[in-house]
Amino acid sequence: MTATEMDTSTTPSPRLQEFQSEVDKLKVTGGRANPERAWLIVSGIGMVAGVAITLVTWLATHGTTSNLEIADYNSLGTFGLTLAIVSTGVFVVMSLRRYFRYWLVRLIFEQREQTDRLLQR
Repeated sequence: MTATEMDTSTTPSPRLQEFQSEVDKLKVTGGRANPERAWLIVSGIGMVAGVAITLVTWLATHGTTSNLEIADYNSLGTFGLTLAIVSTGVFVVMSLRRYFRYWLVRLIFEQREQTDRLLQR
């Protein structure tokens, strides 16, 4: 039985109530609110900026004949590609962190419920 299939009208098990009271007793602050969201926004901006820098430098190289300017544009284009790739990596990592944290809490909750059901038999 998954968490979505569980009937919400039933009272929580004594073990779950004990767990909730222990969590309530903890005196921890939440810290910054949702740091993953901030990193997702920053990495999204980095991806867009990296692609835009690369596109602009590619278009700029077609309008010049100077080898020195082309070398400058190549280095700027490489920076844009690097920015886009690193931002994509940060985006993927932060997305997976958020998903795996949800998955782990759900797994722990379901295992505790299974343990409670086994002990009631």
